[in-house]
Amino acid sequence: MKNVVERGLLNLLSEKSRSALYEAGNIITIKKGENLFMEREEVKCLYIVLDGFVALYRNSRYGEIKVIFICTDGEALNEVVMQDEKTSICAKALSDTKLLCIHRSRLQECLGENVELYREIFNSLARKTRRLYHQIGNSNGTYPMEKRLAAKLWKLARDYGKDISEGKQIGFELTVTFLANMLGAKRETISRIISAWKKEGVVSHENGFITVTDMNRLKSISQ
Repeated sequence: MKNVVERGLLNLLSEKSRSALYEAGNIITIKKGENLFMEREEVKCLYIVLDGFVALYRNSRYGEIKVIFICTDGEALNEVVMQDEKTSICAKALSDTKLLCIHRSRLQECLGENVELYREIFNSLARKTRRLYHQIGNSNGTYPMEKRLAAKLWKLARDYGKDISEGKQIGFELTVTFLANMLGAKRETISRIISAWKKEGVVSHENGFITVTDMNRLKSISQ
């Protein structure tokens, strides 16, 4: 997960700025499956993931879930707290997760004349914007679902995978329903594709965890 971890807000700060945030905040833990906050909820703290995985998602008017981002070590969840206390997204733990919680007033004190902290919070928002543009480009229905799913799983394995004997295992549990929510697809479609890939030896899906057993094959499918 080196490339993901290194882009996290907390990991890009100097030791001085990082220490200031730790001193201003407190560490909390949430259990797998627990919601940290919901859409339009009043939130007064900035949350930064210290260990674990959190999904940022939206609910549609029809009750469907659309996963927007997955955040991990060092990444901020809600930089917009600097502008507005009302959230526009939901946050749910995909694993037992440890977070740094910094109240908005304490964050403003930390900012003061700290140009580095201002810059890295801005950069964190910019990275999310670029990721969002990329997602929009890949979700317009132009590409076949098999290619879109292959690209998504390849990226998840690259960014959040750990090396095991069978291949790269994505670090959090992934259900077929969750994948469908990520891609805006029907569950049945995703299930059919995953089943075919399991038979071909491209992926395995056991105990809730997906392991990509052939990264090169998966990448070729996505192209």
